[in-house]
Amino acid sequence: MSRAGIVLCGGRSSRMGRTKAWLPWFGRSMVEHVVDRLRPLVSEIVVVKSADLVLPDLPARIVSDRKPGLGPLAGIREGLAAIESDWAFVTSVDAPHLSAEYVNALFAAGRTIAPVAEGHVQVLSAIYPRQAGERAEALLADGIRRPRALLEALACARFEFEPLASHGPRPWTGFNTPREYLEAVRSVEPDASAEIEFLGRSAALRRGGGSPWRVPVGTLGEILGKQPEASSLLAAGRVRKPYLVSVAGRDLVRDLSVPVGPDERVSVIDAMVGG
Repeated sequence: MSRAGIVLCGGRSSRMGRTKAWLPWFGRSMVEHVVDRLRPLVSEIVVVKSADLVLPDLPARIVSDRKPGLGPLAGIREGLAAIESDWAFVTSVDAPHLSAEYVNALFAAGRTIAPVAEGHVQVLSAIYPRQAGERAEALLADGIRRPRALLEALACARFEFEPLASHGPRPWTGFNTPREYLEAVRSVEPDASAEIEFLGRSAALRRGGGSPWRVPVGTLGEILGKQPEASSLLAAGRVRKPYLVSVAGRDLVRDLSVPVGPDERVSVIDAMVGG
């Protein structure tokens, strides 16, 4: 049985405030972490992304949603259309706890199968046959966007996870909010930390200048709220102008609800010019 991995990262991550694929997971981005977990288990990996999402270099084939906005069923369709293997394990990108034991157990069933927990079918942590891409296309043409409808059409088997439950967090567990992401980080490393620095004119706010220092991971508001020198920067749930915050040198934000993950650097800058 030939095996592929399909990683879906086309969602908007609107509740997270940052792109899930780029959230850090102990030295790597989330998408790199998930791809690395799958590499020894499958012969090919396809990453499905939104057209405008830039990803790091990955040992995978990258495909984009042909018709954005149709949800994960469209991503499953794109992934299945891109593989040569007979079967694929489909996962969302926010799956930090994936394990070889779990993925191999699903493949061992030799059929369409998905785990069920508390009555919920985990449609984005399941095995699909390559031919299911055509069925997904037909469902979308009929205006049906629920991945569960595809599994039902394929007579999906139920995978009972309980025998593996003692091995830690459930491998399909993801996160949609900053709090859920930070809880996942702390479940692995309770003392996970990030860095913060004040640059340019904002460095004058801190005694001792702009040298970075370590702080526990948290939302941007939690991190800045614990820094006495940052109190003048915060107003109505945002970093007030003209200041701006760079997270990991990539995301420029003012929203205090965004998460800051392990080993990321928060840089507070004066954005008077171009801010």
